[in-house]
Amino acid sequence: MEAVARLEDIESEVLISTQGNAGIITLNRPKALNSLNLTMIREIHKALKQWQQDDAIACVIVEGVGEKAFCAGGDIRSVYQARLEGNRDYNDAIFREEYQLNYYISQYPKPYISLIDGICMGGGLGISAHGSHRIVTERTVMAMPETTIGFFPDVGASYFLNQCPGYIGMFLAITGEKISGEDAIYCGIATHYLSSTKMADLRLALTQAQSTVEIDAILTSVNEVAAIATLSTHQQLIDDIFGQSSLHEILAKLYQSENAKAYEWARNLSKKCPLSMAITFTLLQNNKGLSLKQCLPVEFRLSQSFVDNYNFFEGIRALLIDKDNEPKWQPSHISQVDDIEVKAYFKELGAKELILI
Repeated sequence: MEAVARLEDIESEVLISTQGNAGIITLNRPKALNSLNLTMIREIHKALKQWQQDDAIACVIVEGVGEKAFCAGGDIRSVYQARLEGNRDYNDAIFREEYQLNYYISQYPKPYISLIDGICMGGGLGISAHGSHRIVTERTVMAMPETTIGFFPDVGASYFLNQCPGYIGMFLAITGEKISGEDAIYCGIATHYLSSTKMADLRLALTQAQSTVEIDAILTSVNEVAAIATLSTHQQLIDDIFGQSSLHEILAKLYQSENAKAYEWARNLSKKCPLSMAITFTLLQNNKGLSLKQCLPVEFRLSQSFVDNYNFFEGIRALLIDKDNEPKWQPSHISQVDDIEVKAYFKELGAKELILI
């Protein structure tokens, strides 16, 4: 099979190629920390479908250009621009097609191997966490930081965060806390740990493997024992605080705690969007125990509510456009969040519901 694109085609935002027995997806927007736009989502999905039917392809490898990031998330600047232009169709398409890709990756019949060396946030987790193999290093930094920008943890986060030990998933969703590669292993978000200096050798070995058995053997042979995860040392504290039955109880418990770490979390939460935190809590609570296929349509409903409302775009403006870091959230405090408003974000979309096959 001919490669869909050439690695040397440096103008492409995603490079689709083959090497040995592997299909290679290289995210190529280093200045934007390899964030995903709609064109990239479509190119990735197209390549995966072709490789699924190609017997010469034994596995798929996903990587990012540069040393800083695997993928820092979705291209929310494009969502902001579409809002300014009144292009509602774009903001339907980018989330619909991204979530369809996330689900397709979860069902992919061949080994899907993400080399997560650097920043991996938001949409970056969407194209990695649902795959069969997720390799992290000492340089890996993961997060679902959406409550910081007036959004919510999406791309299937209400599924994979709910798989984390205890209430760590709820903690990560509400706080947007950054975690290390060691933490990702502890949470089950990553499957293998490897020094970044050995990643190139691993990549080469994987391209030469001819079967799933060979691939698993290679990954087992290079897998290193990660250091003690920071999250594991805070597990009891996190469970005690974030295992409450309401967001108000979580916040009360957080502010009452005399633990220095809890104080740090409380201070950081004061900057988050109150409505986003409330919706995020409800989402994770409601979706606990559901499959990815059940979670993603709910998240799509939320995405379409968010793109029609104020906070998401105010968050993008404050953090990425004007960069004043002073978002004016509506409402401005968690005590003002109305349960009726939270429920309204979950409204069904009728003919526009997300369909997963």
